[in-house]
Amino acid sequence: MQSRFVQCSAITHPGLVRARNEDAIAISAATDISPTGWTGSLSSSGGWALVADGIGGHAGGEVASRLVVELLRPVMSLLTDRHSVAQALTAASNGLFDTMDRHPELKGMGTTIAGVILRRDRAMVFNVGDSRVHLFRDGRLEQISEDHAVDGYALTQCLGGLHGPRQIDPHVRTLRLSAEAKLLLCSDGLTDMVADTEIAVVLGSDEPDHASLLLQAALAGGGRDNVSLAVLEATYTC
Repeated sequence: MQSRFVQCSAITHPGLVRARNEDAIAISAATDISPTGWTGSLSSSGGWALVADGIGGHAGGEVASRLVVELLRPVMSLLTDRHSVAQALTAASNGLFDTMDRHPELKGMGTTIAGVILRRDRAMVFNVGDSRVHLFRDGRLEQISEDHAVDGYALTQCLGGLHGPRQIDPHVRTLRLSAEAKLLLCSDGLTDMVADTEIAVVLGSDEPDHASLLLQAALAGGGRDNVSLAVLEATYTC
């Protein structure tokens, strides 16, 4: 069987405590993600999604996450392996430092990143920091990204930040995207508020907009952070 398209729902929200949304989302088929979310189809050959969680407080985190997804947008469909992903992320990180040089008030800003690029019946996923990618298949939720964090909080790697330009070392994995499998990309505003078991229940439901349902679960759990996520579901025909 060959995949013809991938259904996607995505949403970002400031949560119930933070005044500013420092997360950002980019989807290959969307020019913008409205406050009520986005649903649509992605090409199974080159479609992609990104979720970024800004760091730095005030305007810094917001600028960092949005700038990185815009820097990555033009090159996402060109990324084919770990080397090209690392080079693209390093260039995006360097772009943050260039911006900090011009705007000292943004010093220290940074962002995590999680992404997926579709290649027919396969998906290449990557992350830096603690934004995550999960695979939901056969009723089970599996984290396939790797947190760059100590004790679940202190980041050991991000794009930008305080320590100057450097080579980024992302976690990269390629997996087969079987029929009816789902990929979840999210900031920690979801996973800190909603247990994996509850996430699995939502992704296993027949509801069409899983992203909005997961957002509501995060808000019901306290909404203490910004919440951003994208859900991709493979649809196959013979």
